[in-house]
Amino acid sequence: MQVLHVRGHLDPALLERALAWLQTQHPILRAHIRYGKMVWRRVPPFAYRQGWFDTQGTTRIPLRVLDDTDPDAWRKVLAADMRTPIRKGNHPRLRVTLVRQSPDADLSHLVICADHAILDARSAHVLACELLEFLADPAAAQRKPSLDTALPPPIEAGLPDPARGGKTAYTPAVRLPKQKVRGRKKETRVLVRRFGPTETAALAEAVKANKTTLHGAVTAAFLLALRERYRLDVMTVLNTVDLRRLSTLALPRETYSCYVDILRTEHPITDDFWATARDASFKLIAALAKNRESASIMKFPDWEVYRREVGPTLRNRRRLDGLAVTTAGESGLRSSYGAYTLEDVTRAVSLDVFGSSLFVIANERSGGLDLSIGYSTRAMNEGEVRWLADDAVARLETAAVRHRLTNPA
Repeated sequence: MQVLHVRGHLDPALLERALAWLQTQHPILRAHIRYGKMVWRRVPPFAYRQGWFDTQGTTRIPLRVLDDTDPDAWRKVLAADMRTPIRKGNHPRLRVTLVRQSPDADLSHLVICADHAILDARSAHVLACELLEFLADPAAAQRKPSLDTALPPPIEAGLPDPARGGKTAYTPAVRLPKQKVRGRKKETRVLVRRFGPTETAALAEAVKANKTTLHGAVTAAFLLALRERYRLDVMTVLNTVDLRRLSTLALPRETYSCYVDILRTEHPITDDFWATARDASFKLIAALAKNRESASIMKFPDWEVYRREVGPTLRNRRRLDGLAVTTAGESGLRSSYGAYTLEDVTRAVSLDVFGSSLFVIANERSGGLDLSIGYSTRAMNEGEVRWLADDAVARLETAAVRHRLTNPA
């Protein structure tokens, strides 16, 4: 999910033209999923139909326009979209809703819902950039040549063979303590926190000086917040990683598709922020280098997974690990697009069916850093999530300030 908060009168007809143009540019946007032969397995699910993309006969990207005087109407659309599957049949794996208070409203919210099978974080960034560039200058955008002539290749076609030496021991998930949740309404919500360019630059300097990564620092901040709140000494983390760097495929940056994996790593949590950050970073690098397939949870589960995870997952309201972190890099988004201004961006991943207790997405935009903290209302209380988010943000700010004070320019 991605919500673009755009200031400037936005004509639905222009938006329809932009979506139609995007479909001409990227085959994955004019593809739907068809199901073929039955595939049999020795473990559940014992059988499933093999899915594949078909670009013939796909309908246009659906656009819905919602006028609602409630300024928070877009939040309701976001929550509803995250629990509503994309329609089967010959429909594209993307839908868009334009939310505004009235036809003449100056502020609009573009709620973009995509199947993760066609877009990862990088692809979503490119989609947002291209969509806004078309709205700013349709004539200039239409002069761009189409780079994609066929569906992009699957990531498996370019990945190296699995590391030799056999499968490593299975790492079971560490969950947060079960909470009492009032109402238990099935909904994914997201809190947003933003660092300005100055704070982000200071944090980047501190990360470099302490020989770690932004991913490690963000992970450490939330791990220490979880330790403070729940007295946990160890936690597993689900890390979303971009596999393009490992691939031998020559993919243009503009390629839309999903080339990510989710790896589980386990970390002891101490009071040392930077030691925890280095541990988070190094263990992820080691998992990528040595045992990516063993650490990956993006595959059909085997009996070991069922034995270790099914019971605890069901008892903990379908929660897997306590924390998931995605650092998606620089988005490329600007503030100004002709007659339009991009005021803000909200990002989320649906956690309605199952997922981690907290899902943190870090994106760099216009020199700053956006943190989107997603959670399921059936598993976490909003007050609890706000406390964790504020504590983690304070730890990142403190780490950056201390570095600046001890290393003045």
